Amino acid sequence: MQKIDKIDKTEKIEEEEDLRVRRTRLMLQEALMALAVEKGFAAITVRDITERAMVNRSTFYRHYLDKYDLLETYTDELYASIYATEDPMHEDMPGQAPSGLIRFLEHIYTYRDFYRVMLGANGDARFIQHFRQNIENRMRYLLEISGSEIEANGAPLGMRLSYISCADIGAILWWLENEPKRTPEEVALLLGEMSSTSAGLRFSRKRATT
Repeated sequence: MQKIDKIDKTEKIEEEEDLRVRRTRLMLQEALMALAVEKGFAAITVRDITERAMVNRSTFYRHYLDKYDLLETYTDELYASIYATEDPMHEDMPGQAPSGLIRFLEHIYTYRDFYRVMLGANGDARFIQHFRQNIENRMRYLLEISGSEIEANGAPLGMRLSYISCADIGAILWWLENEPKRTPEEVALLLGEMSSTSAGLRFSRKRATT
């Protein structure tokens, strides 16, 4: 019984520590996003972030190398969580947009001031490149696990994916700046339509194997 009690206490301590870590990382991420809107990403220092999040610098460096590492980790975690449950077989369902893409655009809309800054003319080049790479990685993943048709004698796949990622960023920024009342669902449908048409990619269900 005593041994079981010790195990339970250890597990509880680990859960509390994990919760504190998640809370700290969230506060640092939110501080970075708020500061980017207020003063621009280039002007932000680690001191600015820690003061806004009300944590000390040593705590920051236990989690991240610098503000760039914080930003990239944030985007990687975002993509992983949003697309983890996406069903790629819905990619070409008539009248439906992929659930993962809708969730991603909902997130962007929630933090639209941040994304307007970061994807705009005064944004950060490393963030935009990382954003593009995540889009390309998702497209490659969808191509790998679902059947697809690609126009013959066309541009190489890598060029097509690069084209899609750049176009998506431009379209998302246009949406935020010009038609923010358009819903994420509507934008997701439009992005899917434009991407598949312009890049010559069309997802389809894999045929069952016997």
